[in-house]
Amino acid sequence: MKALVVYGTRWGGTTAVAHKIGETIEAAGYEVDVVDAKKKPPRVDEYDLIVVGSGIRADCWTKEAMKFIERNAQPLRQKKTALFVCCQMADGKAEAQEKAKGNYLLRVAAKYDLKPISYGFFGAYMDFKKSHGLVVDIIVRVNRKRLRARGLDTRKIYDTRNWDSITAWARDIANNASQ
Repeated sequence: MKALVVYGTRWGGTTAVAHKIGETIEAAGYEVDVVDAKKKPPRVDEYDLIVVGSGIRADCWTKEAMKFIERNAQPLRQKKTALFVCCQMADGKAEAQEKAKGNYLLRVAAKYDLKPISYGFFGAYMDFKKSHGLVVDIIVRVNRKRLRARGLDTRKIYDTRNWDSITAWARDIANNASQ
């Protein structure tokens, strides 16, 4: 069995999540390729399981991850597919989490008529000390007071990824896909 994990990232945190998913699926007996969507991912028809994920910023997936899904929507409909996102809303209130899952996962699947075997919804990683491009840096500076009021201290790294949850999810999709 072969698995492909394709991810899009802006802050870099989704990279580590994608690799943890890949390692876990590999431990379940798959041959796994983990690929940044910015690079040219291999053809999906070579894989039994395809996992696609993205970090979320400004309520959107990365354009590279979305282009991957758009280009491969037809074959993804025929494969065992799972979708995941890493976002700040994953550590919010239950109502906000459900809304975010609908916006970031269910809506994307419906747009491309995908029927994923599972959806992963994970926490965020943000390091405000690193530059993320002029526009984002300006937005962070302008909104620093509002971000602090929401509990985001822009002087610190914000990391709410739950590695046990990520590992358990990846193990489940590996087991479900092999059945």
